[in-house]
Amino acid sequence: MRRTTVRLAPVLALALASCAGDSEPTYAPRDAALRALPLYFYPSADSTRAPRALVFFFGNDVGFWTPHRELAHRLQEDGFSVVGMDIRPVFSRLPRAAAPRDSAFAAEMGRVLAAVRVELGAGPDAVPLILAGHSLGAETAIWTAAHVPAPGLAAVLALGPGSRSHLDVTVADLANLSEPEGPGSFSVAATIGAIPAGVRIALVRGDGDKYRSADSALMSAGGARLSRFVVPFASHSLKRMIVTGPAVSRALDWALARP
Repeated sequence: MRRTTVRLAPVLALALASCAGDSEPTYAPRDAALRALPLYFYPSADSTRAPRALVFFFGNDVGFWTPHRELAHRLQEDGFSVVGMDIRPVFSRLPRAAAPRDSAFAAEMGRVLAAVRVELGAGPDAVPLILAGHSLGAETAIWTAAHVPAPGLAAVLALGPGSRSHLDVTVADLANLSEPEGPGSFSVAATIGAIPAGVRIALVRGDGDKYRSADSALMSAGGARLSRFVVPFASHSLKRMIVTGPAVSRALDWALARP
């Protein structure tokens, strides 16, 4: 048995390395300004036609971590073009005061979204935009949809948002101690209510998520244009793609469907 284990170890290590590499970004932008940002590009795997949508995905307070990259790769294979953002370094260079902070982030996201469309050849008339994210990233996607003019915006994909948020990553965020209050914080439900009419909101929630108590207020704010998708056997992290991936696919199908 020991000899068999030794022989298999290199093969297993190679397989694991291969799997890890599958979720790495597959494209380096030509635009130097985009290369300078913490962005991760996953163009649609089908280069013969326009992508189903451009999904701009905000990472959580940990960053654009491995589960997010695995999800991006899955969506890439399903005909979506995905751009992920690590929000921590972006937030860290914003002004500290609340009003200038909001203004600076809105201005930067307007520029970034426009530049990403040009980079990928994904014009708003041909390719719908979906703002997406997980946890703090989901709340950031909701805020961006409400406050940043984004031509072609079709939907928001919100994985595990809470009830309050802010455009910052604090020690309390990293430790999951409490939701933010005070200057610079915002109600996620109220922000959903400020998203332009016609934009759908797909809420994806693990059935064991500790923030699921926020959903009644979020669903009330979204009304008929919000639909909730529950991920079985999942917590707030949603890191198991075997159960999270199919729920996200259903959510995106609904988000892009039109009467």
